[in-house]
Amino acid sequence: MPAPRRRQTGGAPRAAGPAAGGAERASSAAEALAAVAPLATRWIERLLARHDPGLTVPQYLALRAIAREGVTGSELARRTGVSGPAVSQLLSALASAGLVERRADAEDRRRQELALSPAGERAFGAAETLLRDRLGELLADLPRPEIDALSRLLPSVEAALSGAPPPRRTSTGPSRAGPGPGPTRPPRASRSARGA
Repeated sequence: MPAPRRRQTGGAPRAAGPAAGGAERASSAAEALAAVAPLATRWIERLLARHDPGLTVPQYLALRAIAREGVTGSELARRTGVSGPAVSQLLSALASAGLVERRADAEDRRRQELALSPAGERAFGAAETLLRDRLGELLADLPRPEIDALSRLLPSVEAALSGAPPPRRTSTGPSRAGPGPGPTRPPRASRSARGA
């Protein structure tokens, strides 16, 4: 069944031709990804929270990256979607839980080699199995060609997203520390101006 046509809302008219078709398909795929990613994340968050030990999505992603290949802190920040300073806290929490071991790099003592501890390997393996099984149940009713297409395409999407840092947050709206300063008062007149 063809996808429903969407009415263009504002902006410049779309160009015709093969390039425009590719851009339109990419735009349509981006819309679909923006719709499904938060839903998938919510499912994953809830499954990992119930897992023993309970994990956050960044903790799971860190364990996954460490298990698959050696990563640096900055690389781990990109892969987990957290800031550079937050990676230090993330790794400290994983090390405190006994899931990650940190060792000084033999060639560069300023760097640390990261490895999963035996408990980390068990926790990651169990979490990966849980997610694969539960998310697999959701996808089981899709036609085989579409499941195969997802399996082929999602690693490319992952590489694109983890290969670049996420956009920085803007400073619009209230900050985490709370709303900005309240209304300002006009400056008080000096004593001499008040006629004292």
